[in-house]
Amino acid sequence: MSQVRNVPSKRVVVEHRIEEEMIAPFVTKAAVQSAAALPQSPAAFIAAIPRGGAVAAAAAFDMGLAKTRLEGLAYGTVTALITSAALNLFKFADGKNCKLIANDRFNNILKITFGILLASTVSLGIYTTAIFTIIGIYSKTALGMGQTTDFITFFNSCEKFRHYGFRSFVACLASFSISWVCALLLTYEEETRWWIALPAILVGVMGFLHYKELFALASTLIYSSSCEM
Repeated sequence: MSQVRNVPSKRVVVEHRIEEEMIAPFVTKAAVQSAAALPQSPAAFIAAIPRGGAVAAAAAFDMGLAKTRLEGLAYGTVTALITSAALNLFKFADGKNCKLIANDRFNNILKITFGILLASTVSLGIYTTAIFTIIGIYSKTALGMGQTTDFITFFNSCEKFRHYGFRSFVACLASFSISWVCALLLTYEEETRWWIALPAILVGVMGFLHYKELFALASTLIYSSSCEM
């Protein structure tokens, strides 16, 4: 009597591939080998699962790798420090240096620019801090409750919000750097202010060039090969 082989349907194959792509960033090679070594027959597989154990996909999940990935979302901490520094600059905005003066076009433009950049810094900082804090809280809550599948689904679904948060972080950094230069120019007068603001301008320009290079390296070497983790 010929045996009938159970051939998986196309839908099952597609769902299996989607599940592999979702869990890939949190799976190490050693964990995959360990999961592959589990018995394949249903009876042997059930007998091999320890008390409180999980299925093969959860067995391949690396908790340490997931926690390290969450620790990499430290943009909120850095942005909170920038926001705090920007709020201190508001004390300067309350002074007489930020009052518009007739027939002083350059300084008036500088004061308006300073106010807009300072408001943007605080707003972007609050948004960035809130986004990454919320993602971190819910992700750690899922991991703490042992809901690894829900964590993977939630973390992957938040990809667009992480992109928005990162762009907000970069914009916050840029607006604060420029507003700091504006504050120096408004504090001093005549040629003295340009000499005092010169170090901030040079370091700011050099920093943006280095930031751009670092972002390019991370995009090329890390995020482009994330599927190989």
